[in-house]
Amino acid sequence: MASTNSLKVTSYARKKYNVTAPIDVDVAKNYIRAVVAIATADGELAQRELDWFVEEQHLLGLPSDLIEENILKFDLNNAEIEELFGGIHYDFPLNFRRCMLYQAIKMSRADGVYHDKEKAAVTRAAKILGIERSVVVSLESLVEIEESADRLRQAIFETDV
Repeated sequence: MASTNSLKVTSYARKKYNVTAPIDVDVAKNYIRAVVAIATADGELAQRELDWFVEEQHLLGLPSDLIEENILKFDLNNAEIEELFGGIHYDFPLNFRRCMLYQAIKMSRADGVYHDKEKAAVTRAAKILGIERSVVVSLESLVEIEESADRLRQAIFETDV
């Protein structure tokens, strides 16, 4: 059972990210702020980016008030990725570094554009986190494959693609 300072693991979190233990609320706050800072490096928070990330966080079990406080009311213009990483403890029950970059890439691409400034922010975050360039390319490729699979499924089911 999760304590009052941790988030309960959802079945989605177990299946999608292999999360096996509750995550500290303060760590989650810094994590989501860092993802938002990376994905908004192009100077904007597109509605489709916001929608994807909010839905993903709900599926992961984050309560609405935590999302609102740390995404919707977060000062994106003054966010420093390096500073946000300092608030993330490294005892996550998963490889949070790769997960963070994956979610930042997914969020960045959710509006249909992976802006050069977003790519640069992902690269900078990867360097800070000690993630090799080959892993970043693999994560970007994974996101592209997932997008292609979604379009294929929609085409097969004869929905608008």
